[in-house]
Amino acid sequence: MDIIKRLALIISCLTFLSACGTTTASPTAASPTVQATLAASTLVVGANRLPIGLVVDGTPINEPGAKVLLRFFYLDGTDAEKSKVAGESAATYFGQGLPVAVYVTYPNFPRAGAWGVEVEATLPNQAPSISRLRLEVLASDPTPALGSPAIDVETPTAKTNPDLSTLTSDLQPNPALYQQSVDEALKSGKPTAILFATPGFCKTATCGPSVNVISGLQKTYGERMNFIHVEVYQYPFGESAMANPPRLAPAMGAWRLQSEPWLFLVGADGLIQYKYEGGITVEELTPVVEDMLKRS
Repeated sequence: MDIIKRLALIISCLTFLSACGTTTASPTAASPTVQATLAASTLVVGANRLPIGLVVDGTPINEPGAKVLLRFFYLDGTDAEKSKVAGESAATYFGQGLPVAVYVTYPNFPRAGAWGVEVEATLPNQAPSISRLRLEVLASDPTPALGSPAIDVETPTAKTNPDLSTLTSDLQPNPALYQQSVDEALKSGKPTAILFATPGFCKTATCGPSVNVISGLQKTYGERMNFIHVEVYQYPFGESAMANPPRLAPAMGAWRLQSEPWLFLVGADGLIQYKYEGGITVEELTPVVEDMLKRS
């Protein structure tokens, strides 16, 4: 009887639905324990950027050689749909300059509801590990959606606040990121990159690197495109970050943002073409920026 119970338990654990909502791994004896984590707070019907982090024995990693494959299942569907692979895609490594890597894919979810994703991660010279995550896909986007008009809002600039320490918590700011208000940039007839981030008080440790990425892109493409950094908190930043609740900058409220960092790439027509939650890299953004400039 004990053998039958154990066999039933093993079969149960291998069933995809019983694993959804948790993150599990199935390494070989010689392999480290690899778990996948979701590095995004919002997924919606339609096009998405889905960043996945990898944790090895409790520590997030930045491994360029990791191979990550995702398989998607629609858990709110019929019994057949729950077990049928609805889509499969390989994730691309983007960890250059970040404290930990994200492995990114760009799924298009056709329906709202609960989705499962099976993450197969293979580290160099190791056997594959399988993790399973449960995703909640929303019917509508609580943040400014792709294809929607960028929100016209006034943000502080160096023109009215020459002391950059009142505009950003970045200790070595690029002054070019604080010359235009968001509303001014949206009327300029140029594409615009708007980064909401707080280098000094970031909860994810990716704000500073993300500001550095935007600063570098500004130096390359600044004649043809606007680049703006918006601080997440009101000045004084430390007091606002520690307040309960935290005092967010007015632009954060106008853009309906509750996490950081967020990057929005807006076309010359004022419509949001791309959006990124979490850490960003030059490698991921450069092809996108160049494509936007060709089309503008």
